[in-house]
Amino acid sequence: MAGKFTKTLVASLLMLSSICALAATTSAPVPEVITQEQALAAWDRFRQAPEQQLREAPTFLKFMQRGTVHTVLRSDLLFWMYQPYPQDVQAVLYAAYMGGNLDSQLRGKRQGDDAEAGISATLDAWAQLKPTHPKLDIKQLDQWAEARRKGQLASALAQRAAP
Repeated sequence: MAGKFTKTLVASLLMLSSICALAATTSAPVPEVITQEQALAAWDRFRQAPEQQLREAPTFLKFMQRGTVHTVLRSDLLFWMYQPYPQDVQAVLYAAYMGGNLDSQLRGKRQGDDAEAGISATLDAWAQLKPTHPKLDIKQLDQWAEARRKGQLASALAQRAAP
């Protein structure tokens, strides 16, 4: 278990640095101290057009590092981080997962990790990525999108986590 956690943590840190590097070319400097309102505003801008607004991600991700919200990074859910997908796609999907969790905990007043909200936001981002990456096929995300459409996302995610 510790090995799996370490692998996920390392992948998460690498993804965070990749997002910051990708976003650095077009983003304004991230403030040293970020308020909840600033983080949510950055998330709202990002989720409107994730690929085009990736520069907003460092703001809400930096806010999340304060520990105000709690997100569990599970390799069974964040599988795209371990696959050879384009780095920009990985960054958008990761930021969407984190932002969905942020939104759920701050606006939804949920205490603690909300993997379903994270994956739901990831699916929204994936839907926006598909037209610009028509040859990219991520079957698991498409299956989860179908499960969500049927109102069965929670059970689909639970099955993914089953040993």
